[in-house]
Amino acid sequence: MKVLLIANSAKHEAVAAGHHLLADFSRRIGVNARFMEGVDEASIGNLTDIPDLIVLLGGDGTILQAARFLARYGAPVAGINFGKLGYMAAFTLDQFKEHLPALLEGRFQTTDRLMLLASIRGPESGPGGRDIQHAPNLEAEYLALNDVVLNAGAPFRMVELTVRVDDSDTATFRGDGIIISTASGSTGYNLSAGGPLITPDVKAMVITPICAHSLSFRPVVVPDGSAIGIKPRRLNDGTHLVMDGMIIHPLNVKQYVVVKKAPYPLRLVINPRQTHWELLASKLHWASRPTA
Repeated sequence: MKVLLIANSAKHEAVAAGHHLLADFSRRIGVNARFMEGVDEASIGNLTDIPDLIVLLGGDGTILQAARFLARYGAPVAGINFGKLGYMAAFTLDQFKEHLPALLEGRFQTTDRLMLLASIRGPESGPGGRDIQHAPNLEAEYLALNDVVLNAGAPFRMVELTVRVDDSDTATFRGDGIIISTASGSTGYNLSAGGPLITPDVKAMVITPICAHSLSFRPVVVPDGSAIGIKPRRLNDGTHLVMDGMIIHPLNVKQYVVVKKAPYPLRLVINPRQTHWELLASKLHWASRPTA
């Protein structure tokens, strides 16, 4: 089995664990392991020898960093958590070692996590066109695992946006922006903004307004085959599109945003020790009783 270990270079304990696991793999017959330090396009963006298993050492942020580079390879990704939450990086180091024999024999389950493709298009590609998925004048494209967020930005006045789903206009509203989230990202910014929790096996996207100037514009769940168009009507100088909280692209009122399902998902290895519901309870304290 070919294994690729990737450690977040900013986390010294993750790097140390990566070297330790590499030494362990080198003693195992039939295992060809490589170690890479750093999560960026230069290191992992153009792999020619696709591994059978990718092990990410870091945390949920490390998975978000790496997802846009690794998803297209189709290799299963096991996350070892060295961060705070560990929602997607589901293994502790001890749990990973416990399940290592099964992992190296290919005896594991995966979950396909929806990736988003956000396209920024220029003038004459707004919601007046019937086919928003193939609107012309492409200026930039980005991948995201959790969410694509249009943020009002400085000077922090409300922005005005028209939202379109496939061939139908849905609403024009004013507020602080809008979140397009996957099920994976539903536990993040979407949840904080009042959006619903979506289980990973539900193939859907969530449209969640940020502080909408309307009590009736509530979050809505749409199928993952939908194309969501966002046409700015009024923006601020600092308005920008943010992918997974990491990639920032400034926007102006002459541009148009289309968010849809990416061509490939991220395959995450499931920790057999924890179900999705146990993760919600242990990591997010979902449905926990108040404590004094």
